[in-house]
Amino acid sequence: MKKIEFYSTVPGVPDFFPIVKAKEAIPAWAKAARNSYVKKKKQSMGRMNHIYQCPGIFDLFNQGYIVPMWHDVIIRTNGDAESFEWTVPTSDLSDSMEPNLLENQSNGVGSVLPMKPWSLRTLVKVNTPWHVVAPRGVKLLVLPIAYPDSFEFESSIGILNPGISNEINIQLYYNVHKGDVLIKAGTPLAHIIPLSESNFDLVCREMNTIDKFWQAKRKYFSNATFTLKRNTIQDLYYKHFGGEK
Repeated sequence: MKKIEFYSTVPGVPDFFPIVKAKEAIPAWAKAARNSYVKKKKQSMGRMNHIYQCPGIFDLFNQGYIVPMWHDVIIRTNGDAESFEWTVPTSDLSDSMEPNLLENQSNGVGSVLPMKPWSLRTLVKVNTPWHVVAPRGVKLLVLPIAYPDSFEFESSIGILNPGISNEINIQLYYNVHKGDVLIKAGTPLAHIIPLSESNFDLVCREMNTIDKFWQAKRKYFSNATFTLKRNTIQDLYYKHFGGEK
């Protein structure tokens, strides 16, 4: 079977807070709905209608992977609908990431995207240590967590083409205008679904020497020319990781 690999540039993350299959991280309410369905089915003598029978919702929980927050973070907003501050357990984490662990996108993509009226007027970018290795032609649909248990934030939507860029960073709409919110490590951030009819084995691991070499080459490829040579970089990505050119 083909596989999709997620590797972390920060040692220990795959052991502590790995990317998991979506069916292993369904929301609490969905687990309660499943238990309710099992109980009522035992009691029912005939046909039964129940939310758990809705394929549009519960089949979604069986597709793809969940990217979790990889460290605790407290986000503080002050009511101006744009600025925020953040605190992590130790500044040592910052040494593991380049650039910052969290970024304010008010001068980046958040300055041109339509913003939801109930969210901050900027996106909160969560830089993760995760990168993905996928078979040629497989792109990844990045979605917010569907039907979550809480609504402090939600991921933006997009398609990740790992041949162009294989790093996984999550852009969040943030919905708390004033106050402190603790996002615990392990909290689901985004739902990633391969755009393919194939089934894949999930591999979640730390970065190896092959990955590290790609990180160095990718940095050069991205900065050597004034115009990004996307098709060339994509071919080199699949060639590097053993895929068919």
